[in-house]
Order: sequence, then structure tokens, then C-alpha cells
Amino acid sequence: MVSKVRLLYRTVRHLKGIQVFYQLYYRLKRVGNLTQFDEKVEVPHNKLPIKFALHLPMVGKVTDNTFTFLNLTKAFDKSIDWNFQEYGKLWNYNLQYFDYLHQSDLSEKQKEDQLLDIGNWLRDGRLSLEPYPVSLRIMNGIRYCSRLKVNNRQILKDLYAQLNYLSQHLEYHILGNHLLENAFALMMGGYAFSEPRWISKAKSILKVQLNEQILKDGAHFELSPMYHQIILYRMLELSDWYGQSEGTDSSFLSFIREKTSAMLSWLKAMTFTNGDIPHFNDSADGITFTSAVLFDYAKKLGYDQIANVKLSDSGYRKFSNSNYELVVDAGKVGPEYQPGHAHADALSFVLYYNEKPVVVDTGTSTYQIGSRRAIERSTPAHNTVVIENTNQSEVWGGFRVGQRANVKINLESKDELKTSHDGYLKNYNVIHARDFSFSENRFSIKDHVDRHKGTALIHFHPTCNIDIEDTDRIIVNENLHIVFDGAETLKLENYEYVVGYNKYLAGKVALIEFVDELNTHFEFKS
Repeated sequence: MVSKVRLLYRTVRHLKGIQVFYQLYYRLKRVGNLTQFDEKVEVPHNKLPIKFALHLPMVGKVTDNTFTFLNLTKAFDKSIDWNFQEYGKLWNYNLQYFDYLHQSDLSEKQKEDQLLDIGNWLRDGRLSLEPYPVSLRIMNGIRYCSRLKVNNRQILKDLYAQLNYLSQHLEYHILGNHLLENAFALMMGGYAFSEPRWISKAKSILKVQLNEQILKDGAHFELSPMYHQIILYRMLELSDWYGQSEGTDSSFLSFIREKTSAMLSWLKAMTFTNGDIPHFNDSADGITFTSAVLFDYAKKLGYDQIANVKLSDSGYRKFSNSNYELVVDAGKVGPEYQPGHAHADALSFVLYYNEKPVVVDTGTSTYQIGSRRAIERSTPAHNTVVIENTNQSEVWGGFRVGQRANVKINLESKDELKTSHDGYLKNYNVIHARDFSFSENRFSIKDHVDRHKGTALIHFHPTCNIDIEDTDRIIVNENLHIVFDGAETLKLENYEYVVGYNKYLAGKVALIEFVDELNTHFEFKS
């Protein structure tokens, strides 16, 4: 009991005061059904005044009453159970988002019937109102109604009522990407329904939050390449429709475009030549638009030149040449008050050779609290050093972090990076120092753990052929030789590589035990 209280303290002490206040406020505040948020409103007679230069297809597949999200399929018999939880909360959220309104092979009658049906559930209290799915559903509903000039009064009234609810239940208790999604929805809804109060509130939130959440090098501060792509899409879309709207605030539009440009530059720097992103923190394929799609959308909106940016505040560093591309995670657990999507992965790295993945992050396949979620957030699931099979940072639950490793970049140049973290200092009196040095056909990693015993892990992509040549050498795909100087033992084990949510392939992970210091040399043979 005492240890649990201490863990909770180590977690809660990082929260902002506004988060604590709204956690308590929303727990005490009773939320009724959607009818409570009805107001006498004149819905548009012709169409919602929102125009888009481009409509991008969303992720997910629906046929009749059969829904596929996150690689899991559910067929409902006669009616949809909007509370369906068998596949977890994230799957249910995807059901509620209504991304499938933009699915071309689903009839318009089906789409409108489903919008009316969920509206009925919200009105009679069978489905609870929650700000995050409400935000995404609002944006999808407005996109759909704008594109097809839908003028079903009940659908529009339901959208208006959800916006009214959202304006009173912004996610200040969570902050981060959730509050941004709330603001994007309010902004779009304010213009769709000519509600200046929502526009004003949304602009105020976006100005404050984007200045905080978009770092100097353009990264979204939750440090997940996938969530960066998600927020970048929202920014591009806002640039799109807001730039075409009447009464546009030119200074606000310039602000949005400036932040969008910075985000594009960071994504360009982080994206591998073949279009992949590294799966650091909570990241997976198949959830949002690829970098290539986002860059194409940006070009259509006049973002012609994406600047080359030097990675800095995000903590990521990338080294590349004609042979290989390597990204190092030397960033902190962040942001401090909202590390829900962070992993215990300090000083991990991802390697691509000849535009193909070689050393990879395990990835993220679930948000469900349980053993799989714990494994994917743990230090042993990443390409770094583990001591006593414990985590560098105290990840727990589904989205919580207690004690955090402090990461430092001690020296960096075009061919060298020296880093360290103190995640093992309190329990083992150990600082893990990791130095990288690079040349055209090889690079080396030196790990130092102060005379302690450590285990370095290297997770290989499932397509790699791995051979152990000796107690200190691995050959990968015949042309990559990895030599371990200082290894006491070297072995290969199986692991599950994430290819999408709830979808895995078998791969191999190398575990290299050493004491005090390990020098690992990656040599590329032509």
C-alpha cells in the first residue's frame, strides 16, 4: 500500500495545477445526455460554409454493420452497439470517430442512418459523452456534411449540441494532443455554425498550446512520430479550409502556417528515405496518413519548400549517408506533465540500410492495460542497455510514468554523439553512458555502466537473416557484420515485432551481456 502511494506521488507531482483542478472538477460535475446541450439554433439551410482543397481517405473499413479497426473486426447483428468494449476502449473510440463517413463504397443512407443512430444513443443516455471522440466525430461530421451538402436538420442539430457540450468540457485535465483536438473541432464548428464564441475560444487555445507543444525544431512535444503526423494533418487541414473562409484573421493564418512549416521540416528530417518513420514511443503504421501523403497535401496548399531543419529540442538525432540512416532517441520522457505516450527507451536507436529496416523499435500494438502494453513501453523492448531487467523510467498502467530518466547530450558533431542518462542511478548507482561514432561504411557504439553488469539489446526486423558467427559476432543479411568487443555472452531470442495495432511478426533480438563497458561495431560490407 505504501509503495503504491509513493508511486502515485512520483507520478502526480509532475502534473500542472490546472490538470489537478479539472480532474477534480470533472469528477464532481455531472454530465447529462446530449439533450442537455441543445440550444435553439437555426441550422444552415443549404450547406455548411466549410471548403476543402482536398479530402483524404481515412483509415478503417466498414461494410454494412461490420467494422474493422486496429486489425480487429466486429460484425453487429441488427443494430450497432456504440458501447462495444470487447476489443478495448481504443477500438470503441474508432467506432465513435466516424472516419468511415469518408469511405466511398459505403452508401450515404448508411452513413446518415449511423449518424442519426449515435445521436439517439447520446440523447437518451445510452452512450456517454466524452470530449476526445466527440471532437473527432464533430470534425468528421462537418467534413461529410460540407462535402455532400447534407441538410438533415437532426444531424446538424446533433453536431451543434456536441459542439456546445465540447465547449464546456475541454480536456484541461489531460492537455497535450487531446486539448489540441478539442480546439481544432471547436474552430471548425465555430465557422460551420457561425458561432464567434467557439472561434474565439479555439483560437486562444491554439495560440497558447501550439507555442508550447511545437518545439523549436518543429517536433510535437509528445515525441511520437505518429502523433506528430496526426497533429500535422490537423494543421494542414486548418490551413486548407481556414485559408478559404470569409473573414479570415490573416495574422492567425500566418501563425498556423508558420507552425505547420516547422512541423513539416521536422517530419522531413525524421522520415527515412523509403518513407517510413521510426516507431519511437507510441507509434505504429496504419493509424494516420503517411509522410508522403502529408507532404503531397502540403504542396497542394502552397508549402512548396520544406526547409531542412537541425534536430534539437526533441532530443532525436539522425545520422545518414549513402549506405545507412540511423536515428537516436536522446530525448527526455515528455512532456513532463503528460507522458502518456512515452516509453522507457532512453538512448535507443533505429537503423535502416539500403532503405530497408534492420534494427527496429518493437512498436506499439495496444493501449489496453496489461502485459503487452507493459512490455512495449519497457526498456527491454528497445535497443538500449538494461540493468537487472528493470526499466530506466517508471512506466506503469497504460499511460503513466513515475520516476523518469534524465537524458543528456554531452557532445555532438557531424560524426559523433555522446549521451548519458541517470535512470539507474537511484537503484543501482549507475549512469549509463552511450557514445556513437560514425563513418561512411561503419559506426560504433560504446556503452559504459560503471563496473556494473548490463545487457544491450538489438531488435532486428523480421525480414533480416541473422547468423551468430562466434561469441562476439553477428552477420545480418550477409552484408552487415556486428562485432561486440567486451561481450561476456551473446544470444538470440524471439520477439514479436509490431506491424500494426494487434498485428505481429516474429523477429529476433540479440542480447549481449557485459560488465562495465561494451564496444559494438557495425560494419557494412559491399
